[in-house]
Amino acid sequence: MADAEPKGVVVGVDGSEPARRALDWAMTEAELRGLPLYVVTAQPATPGYAVLAPGPHYQEDLERVLAELRIRTETTVAEVNSARERPFGGQAVVQVYSGTATEVLLGMSERHEMVVVGSRGSGGFSRLLLGSVSTAVVHHAACPVLVVRS
Repeated sequence: MADAEPKGVVVGVDGSEPARRALDWAMTEAELRGLPLYVVTAQPATPGYAVLAPGPHYQEDLERVLAELRIRTETTVAEVNSARERPFGGQAVVQVYSGTATEVLLGMSERHEMVVVGSRGSGGFSRLLLGSVSTAVVHHAACPVLVVRS
């Protein structure tokens, strides 16, 4: 990421329903703050695959996966935006990275105003708990974090 990139609101999106709710909240936060919105998704590297298919094959496959992920993320942004009562009127930038969601979001937290993530509770007592990504981001981010619960 370029150092000249304006500070903004970052939201982690993985296509899940909690992430879609987080995206909706992040759109509102970005508009209220007059900041750009960075919609971020990540694809963890697969080191075992790199050993089985070294060199250009791995790089080509990774680039294809990241391109497909970008399309899915852009589609998610369009769907969430069209479902809003008032469509998002700010600048939204989709960014796709190779790496874990936690490491990408923590890295971005060092350069931006806020990170928004969805909670991953799934019934019973686990509803009281955050998912592993949201927990790590809450505990280690360099900026404020908003966790959107269902």
